[in-house]
Amino acid sequence: MSEINISSENEQLTAAAIITIAQDVLRRWYLIVAAAVMAAMMAFVFVDYTYRPVYRTTATFVVSASSTTSTTYTNLSSATNTAAAFTEVFNSSILRRKVLQEMDMPYFDGKITAEVAPDTNLLVMTVTGSDPRSVFLMSKGVIEHHSVVSEKALAGIVMELLDAPDAPVRPINSPDTVNKVVKAALLAAIAVAGVLVALSYLSEKIRSRKEADAKLTCHVLGELYHERKNKTLKGRLTKNRRSILITDPLTSFIYTESVHKLAGRVDRHRHKGEHIIMVTSVLENEGKSTVAANIALSIAKKGKKVLLIDCDLRKPSFNLIFDMPKPAFALSDVLKGKATLAQAVKYLEHKDIYLLPARKSIKTATELLNSKAMENLLMEASQTYDMVIVDVPPMAVASDAENLCEFVDASLLVVRQNMATADRINEAAETLGRSSHLLGCVLNNVYGSGNFAPVYRYGAYSKYGRYGKYGKYGRYGQYGYGKYGRYGSYKSDSSEVKQ
Repeated sequence: MSEINISSENEQLTAAAIITIAQDVLRRWYLIVAAAVMAAMMAFVFVDYTYRPVYRTTATFVVSASSTTSTTYTNLSSATNTAAAFTEVFNSSILRRKVLQEMDMPYFDGKITAEVAPDTNLLVMTVTGSDPRSVFLMSKGVIEHHSVVSEKALAGIVMELLDAPDAPVRPINSPDTVNKVVKAALLAAIAVAGVLVALSYLSEKIRSRKEADAKLTCHVLGELYHERKNKTLKGRLTKNRRSILITDPLTSFIYTESVHKLAGRVDRHRHKGEHIIMVTSVLENEGKSTVAANIALSIAKKGKKVLLIDCDLRKPSFNLIFDMPKPAFALSDVLKGKATLAQAVKYLEHKDIYLLPARKSIKTATELLNSKAMENLLMEASQTYDMVIVDVPPMAVASDAENLCEFVDASLLVVRQNMATADRINEAAETLGRSSHLLGCVLNNVYGSGNFAPVYRYGAYSKYGRYGKYGKYGRYGQYGYGKYGRYGSYKSDSSEVKQ
């Protein structure tokens, strides 16, 4: 039963690839919609331009032999033999010219056919064309003047008009515009979606741990699985998006344990005497601030004094992550000499960490972070705290990470699944490794493999679950109702005394 939650690496890779490809396609939904709309408009114009209405009218004749001794069989035979000849008669050039001349018509682009109604001596003449007036006039003209050519071709045959033709009002064919427009829109949407799928599949973005190990030059310390931000205690979704912190009871056990493992590896991989660790990413929105905050919380749980510094002066986020009011003093105040480090640092008692916040929109952010004051601040912090975690802007946005490499001891690169390409990640890792000890990278917000991870699953059917190997001491297993259990072959001491 414990194997239900376990899958192979190939299944994990397939799941991650499918999910990330689907995300790429959905992220560019507007391209699919635009292609569908354009195809629908073009199909509408094409159908409207190419549509040619067809009008039809019919006339019915009774065909009989001119002989006075004709029988029903003779009449049926005459009608059948007459049908083919009559079609030629109706479409003959002589008859057409006569009718066009008499009806004062310049031309007729339609068709005249004749066929016998089954098991009758009724001959049905059908006239079709693109103009209803021409169709009606031609049918009347043929009825009035067919004797011009039929007397010799159809000698011995009598044709009497039974049902006169009606003027056609509506075309017999429909442009079927709606159906064709919908088909064109669907085909265009499918084609664009297929192109997006191919581009996503062929991209060099990192989609799984296996791809990270194969394509990245830096060591992968671990992966953090996707965690919903709008989850409640009952598993329902809310409109309020929360910060994902391991101290939050809503955060899943899998995510919390993944953070603890990552923090442990960060602690083990740093060299002796390395206290200042910088956390950055290649692109924006890769989750570096959340990763930095959770690493600080995890290390603080081990009894260490941890300081978390928000060095993202362009887009600070720790005030929102920890739901803090606007601080009286911030990092910029310390760097400008308006406050001391002790005055600006805030102790978050419910988190058991120290935080040096930042204010938003500092125009001189690069100068401040690359100053002697910043170097002195980090040196002072390293002497006061066991660990200093520095959150730095993405490397694609600013050069702050490259400048701070000289002031920190080690660095960690956050790589969000299906965001940056392998080339850009390797380039960033090389830049960080030149000036600092690059601990490695962490694959963040992972879809796919986390859903199939065999570890940390303590559900009803896992190894330690209700019906697993050790669930309730193996109620139906070795130590439950089995060999040594309540009804096993070996009774308890009390049962032996009773005997």
